[in-house]
Amino acid sequence: LEFRRVLFRSCRPGARMTPVYVTQPCMPPLGEFIPYLETIWRNKWLSNAGPVHEQLEAELAQYLGVEHIALVANGMIALTIALQALEIAGEVITTPFSFVATSNAILAGGLKPVFADVDPITCNLDPDAVEAAITPHTVAILPVHCFGRPCDTVRLAAIAERHGIPILYDAAHAFAVRKSGASVLREGTMSTLSFHATKVFSTCEGGAIVCRDKALKDRVTSLRNFGFIDQERTGMIGINGKMSEVHA
Repeated sequence: LEFRRVLFRSCRPGARMTPVYVTQPCMPPLGEFIPYLETIWRNKWLSNAGPVHEQLEAELAQYLGVEHIALVANGMIALTIALQALEIAGEVITTPFSFVATSNAILAGGLKPVFADVDPITCNLDPDAVEAAITPHTVAILPVHCFGRPCDTVRLAAIAERHGIPILYDAAHAFAVRKSGASVLREGTMSTLSFHATKVFSTCEGGAIVCRDKALKDRVTSLRNFGFIDQERTGMIGINGKMSEVHA
């Protein structure tokens, strides 16, 4: 659904049309937001992992039940950086039933999206179709937890292990979703989140990458900040994918 799309209804022909919004963001009272802005203004620290950013990152990790999470500017950047962090080249099996950002991120990374069919009930990737689509050129699987309903992570993990390829989950719809008592974000090598205005948890624009281990998070943290590994050196070709203090 597009954020600004509206439906119109009227009780009789010629009546005044009243907009019925499909969705609107749930926002806190402005008075609760102002103190955060005042803190940022006092700090004069607007970006580059400021104190508000670091607080949000730590509290999200605890709330979501994950160890390693890195905030980024939006959901597509999360996918783009996560794919780059995998250091892969070739075909990525993914779903045709997703927002265009999923495929765009694959193409932007110089990779080739290969579409496998979805289950007609869950709308998630069909594991049998995934396995059938694997070729010697397959380097990753990128499923989407469609509408927050978890994929068949057990079968997909078995396929990935059997073929020696990573799984990157697009979990844009799956904030705080749990499966078998644990966060679904712990599945696969990485999971990406979107904090866009249309999502359950929103920072207006924003996103995050959940990583399997600290080494992977360190790589993601470097990639989101131009590839810097310290104050003076870059160790890889990164982008500017940081989340600002105001968004945090």
